[in-house]
Amino acid sequence: MDANTNAQFKDHLATISSLWSEKLNQNNFDGALIAAGKNTFYHDDDQSPPFHANPHFLRWTVADNSEHCILLLNATTRPKLLWYSPADYWYLPSSTPGWLLEHFDCESYSTQPALEQACLHHLTGVSRVAYFGNTPSNYTELENVEIPPSALQHQLAYARGYKTPFEVAQISQATAIAVQGHLAAYECFRNGGSEFAIHLAYQERTKHVHHDLPYPNIVALNDHSSTLHYQHYDRGPPAKRLSFLIDAGAKHRCYHSDITRTYSANPRDEFADLVSSVDEAQQALISEIPNLTDFVEFHECAHRAMADVLVAQRIVSCSAEAAFEQQLTDIFYPHGTGHLLGLQTHDVGGHIVDAQGTEGKPPTRFPSLRLIRQIEENLVFTVEPGIYFIPVLLDRVRGHKDINWNLVEQLIPFGGVRVEDNVLVESANVRNFTRSAFSAA
Repeated sequence: MDANTNAQFKDHLATISSLWSEKLNQNNFDGALIAAGKNTFYHDDDQSPPFHANPHFLRWTVADNSEHCILLLNATTRPKLLWYSPADYWYLPSSTPGWLLEHFDCESYSTQPALEQACLHHLTGVSRVAYFGNTPSNYTELENVEIPPSALQHQLAYARGYKTPFEVAQISQATAIAVQGHLAAYECFRNGGSEFAIHLAYQERTKHVHHDLPYPNIVALNDHSSTLHYQHYDRGPPAKRLSFLIDAGAKHRCYHSDITRTYSANPRDEFADLVSSVDEAQQALISEIPNLTDFVEFHECAHRAMADVLVAQRIVSCSAEAAFEQQLTDIFYPHGTGHLLGLQTHDVGGHIVDAQGTEGKPPTRFPSLRLIRQIEENLVFTVEPGIYFIPVLLDRVRGHKDINWNLVEQLIPFGGVRVEDNVLVESANVRNFTRSAFSAA
């Protein structure tokens, strides 16, 4: 870390240290044991998926290469970081990251039993310890260690929504990295690349191997983009190229970005007009954020905006109000408008509606919303409206008099449109990381 980043990190640690002290005390805990976690093998195999550390551990350390490591918190001493660095020749072991040495009491152990014994020693005399990590665990069998109640877990999840300046800087940088990948992907698409080739071009430009990505890239040509989380990478290009949707992010110091762009192979066809209309509507939606109260209201605004697009593009023949009230927008726009973003792509706390950890419920019409809390300063989230032509959903309203079925049938082979940016709510406006990064690229 450079001096400025280290100063931000120091302030970040002070903020979350105060938060954890307050929440642990409110819930009558004297300390916390945060386990980075450990991998598990696939069934009947000696191979495992890539390791990703406990997000609670990451918020304190931003160190993902930390399997078996432990962070201990209590009210009277500096946090203790117990680092596992085995004497191994099969895999290159990690060592305690240098940027953590000034902020924690760091201890390094070459065997798991030695680390566990040290942990037990440090827990001696601490009355009640909250355990955050994988279960089952040997630690939760101790008399003074317990899994925290859901109230405490919800309170911490809610607080994770508010990003510190350090976290904002990492998400901004992750967005800039992802934008470079998007530019490489679009260039590959224009040059006739397959989904697989586009995926590789993205990885090369971002310098991310597959397990570095915050989530598997969605690289969808033609009607593949009507599958919202399309998961394959065709090795060969389609016979005819119609459209390209890419939903892909990047990581920087463990923080995620999440960006989607859609393109038409022919910049002058009806699908290109639809892409432009969704893009313009998305920007208008973002400009409305300071005037809105909560994310349910925001999602309803997005549906009304997509209703306007459906009318303008002659996909429906009724009014925008009628398209919304008849729930036709639900057929063409079947997902949420956004989600919190941070150490996880779908960051936690979207359903927690207050600092006490109260869990809310999405509205009946939109049960899959990931985000229902108030719109407030320092929240980072995605804004991702779209219009799709999904046969399994269209079949539910087949023959509806207000749908232009001739046009819909023409557009089904194009799949769909999604435009997604990463934004931060500031005191007087909304900062769009994604548009800024594209402008600077």
